[in-house]
Amino acid sequence: MSITDVRTATHQQIADLQPNQETRDLLADDRIRQVMREAVASLDRYTAQYREKYRDLQERAAHARFQAAPEQQRMHDPARAAEYARSAEYARTPEFARSPEFARSPEFARAAEQLRSPEQQRAAEQLPTAEQLRAPQQQQPRMAEQARAPQRGDFEVATPITPTNPPYLWFDLMALGPYREPYFGGPLQPARVVHYGENVYLFAVLWRNPMPLLGGPSAAEVMAPFIYQVRGVSVELNSVTPGPALSPNPAAFGPDYINIIPMRIPTDPRPAEGRPRPLEIHLTVDILGVGVGLPPFAGFASRWYRPELQPGFLGFPDILPGIVEETPVRMLIYS
Repeated sequence: MSITDVRTATHQQIADLQPNQETRDLLADDRIRQVMREAVASLDRYTAQYREKYRDLQERAAHARFQAAPEQQRMHDPARAAEYARSAEYARTPEFARSPEFARSPEFARAAEQLRSPEQQRAAEQLPTAEQLRAPQQQQPRMAEQARAPQRGDFEVATPITPTNPPYLWFDLMALGPYREPYFGGPLQPARVVHYGENVYLFAVLWRNPMPLLGGPSAAEVMAPFIYQVRGVSVELNSVTPGPALSPNPAAFGPDYINIIPMRIPTDPRPAEGRPRPLEIHLTVDILGVGVGLPPFAGFASRWYRPELQPGFLGFPDILPGIVEETPVRMLIYS
C-alpha cells in the first residue's frame, strides 16, 4: 500500500499501514535483528556524546553573548545578565539533560501516544522499536556509560566559540551495509562484491534528536506521530539506467528516537560473462503530510557505514569499517 500524502489519506488507510511481506520476512530473521541491535547500541553511544557536546556548545554560546556585551551594559542591563544566567542554568537542568533514556521512558511514550490518533498508534506497533532491539542486560551498563560525563577537553578541538546557539539537528538518515548471505541460512557477512542470486541486505537507519529544543519538546517527541517513507534509488552504472528500487511501505515513527528499516537488494538477473554490474544506491526519506513552519522534512543519506574490512595493498594500510561521507552505497554483482 502506498500513501503519498497523509492529509488526503483516510483513517482506514493510515490504520492499514504495516510492513510489506518482504519486510516482515526480514524482521523475522534473527540475523537481521542482530545487525539492527548492533546499530541501536552504536547510536546510543553516539547520542550520549552528542548530548554532552550540544550542552557544551550552549554553555559557550551563552557565555560568549554575555562577555561580548560592554562591561557597563552587563552591570546595568539585568535582562542580559538574566539571559546568561538562564542559559547557563538551563544547560544544567533536568529538562536539558534529558538523556536518550527519557525517549524510552513511560512518560515519553505517554506523551507521544497523546499526539497520535488510534489509527496511528496501531500503525506504529507494526515495526520493532529500538527499545525492543536492546537486550535487557545491556540497559543498565548503557545507562551507566551515558551518565558518565566526558571530559571537557574531549570537545575543545571540535567546539568553536560562537555567540549564537548551536544549530539544532532534527533528524538524520544513514545507510548501513550491504551484508550478504554466502549460502542459504548462513551468517551475514559485510560485502560489496556479491554473486548474482545471493541474498544481500541494506539497512536504512533513521535518528531523531531526543534533546529538547529551546526548552520545549524534542524532535523525537514532535515527530513521533509522523509517517515516513524510505526509498532506495539505484543506478546501473554499466548502462547508466535505473536499477532495482527498494521501497518498503510507509510507517509511523512512534516512541523512542531510532527507526531501522531492513531492505533486500535484488541481485538478479545474471550479468553477462565478463561484465559485472556496478550498482550505486541512494537512500532517501520523506516525512509525509507535514505542514509549513517546520524544517524541510525530507533528506538523503549523506553518511554510509561501510562494515567491510578491506585489506591493505601496495604498502597502504587496511581500510577499516567505518563511516563514509557524501558517497552512495556502492557494490558489484558478478556472474
